[in-house]
Amino acid sequence: MASMMVDRSNPTRAPNRVNWNDPELQKLLSKIDGWDLDNREAFLREEVQIQIGWSAGVVRSATLVWKREKVMVLEASLLIPAGEFVRVDTLVGDGMRSVWGVVVEGRPGRRAEDCSNGVNVYWLHEC
Repeated sequence: MASMMVDRSNPTRAPNRVNWNDPELQKLLSKIDGWDLDNREAFLREEVQIQIGWSAGVVRSATLVWKREKVMVLEASLLIPAGEFVRVDTLVGDGMRSVWGVVVEGRPGRRAEDCSNGVNVYWLHEC
């Protein structure tokens, strides 16, 4: 069992060298061309209401598809510019919980159902 343990006695040891031009490595890497990581399904989707801008009065529907450590990912069928502040309202018990975030990035959804439904994906950092 001791032979399977990682040697952490020298944390400054030299990193492994990689020859990125090696034909075998290039052949392997070519197999993943066009892959797109999409982890939205790892989080329980939640319907939310959003308001765009500090003084917005219009409530819109969106879907919270991922949330962790002050980062949220929303799906919405409207355009939200980068840098815009968004209030995200979620139902909690008998009440509502509001969290403010700022749009860091947004793009059209890449999944077939996203494209056919006009879904955009937005990354927000909580304020």
